[in-house]
Amino acid sequence: MDIAPGSVVSVEIAATPRSAAARKTLIRVCRKDPRVARQHRQQKRTRPSLQEWIRGGRFWHHQMKSKPGIKLDAGERYTVNATLDVIRDLKSVERYIKVSPS
Repeated sequence: MDIAPGSVVSVEIAATPRSAAARKTLIRVCRKDPRVARQHRQQKRTRPSLQEWIRGGRFWHHQMKSKPGIKLDAGERYTVNATLDVIRDLKSVERYIKVSPS
């Protein structure tokens, strides 16, 4: 896999990752897709916002987490900018993906 830093690449999921570490790595990389990032920002805006309770005489804050809008099924495609950290992550999970220039 020879990827030039700064280029735009298309990542296709070839097989569903078996290990939790590989799944987390692919989710982290695929969240950099502009379409997924836009969806995450919209989800963040509409989710339940900061809630406050008083517990033990102090304020307790809770912010709801939003799930990543990423499916790691075979055939899914994501487009990301190939920075150095992305290239390193893609090489670690190369058996589960197909990378092509975009």
